[in-house]
Amino acid sequence: MFKTLAPVIFAAFISTFALGAQTQPADTPAAAPMPAQLLSAKRVFIANGAGDNDPGITKYTYGPDGLYNLFYADVKTLGRYDVVMSPSDADVVLELKVDYALYNHNFPYPKFRVEIRDPKTNVLLWSFTEPVNGAFLAKTGRKNVSLAISTLADDLKKIGTGQ
Repeated sequence: MFKTLAPVIFAAFISTFALGAQTQPADTPAAAPMPAQLLSAKRVFIANGAGDNDPGITKYTYGPDGLYNLFYADVKTLGRYDVVMSPSDADVVLELKVDYALYNHNFPYPKFRVEIRDPKTNVLLWSFTEPVNGAFLAKTGRKNVSLAISTLADDLKKIGTGQ
């Protein structure tokens, strides 16, 4: 009898779990509003705060300005922003940075971070970070760096549309 009931019990357990995962708890807070500048920004200045002269990074980034070049190209590809050459001409400033996190026995791995700032006050409006997956081969490392940078641009696209 257990052999016949086991699939039914398993199916009931899975469907209960799936239904529970789809509903939000009643105490889930409402989404907070985004700063208005993020939604209305049309012109951006991209600051290279990456400091990507670290040889551990530059071998995967096509040179010392590689991260900046990749991010700049990805932001231009979005088609949403006009990239300007001066912070004073921008609605917001995007500063690309490299952070490090400790992983597995204090082995540092890079994370790329974009901080969005008000160009007039330098107030931080928003930020997001994308980790870079590790790699043993340079080709895979370059792919992982490019993926993390393009994910940052995608994050920017989502923020800019209020998603």
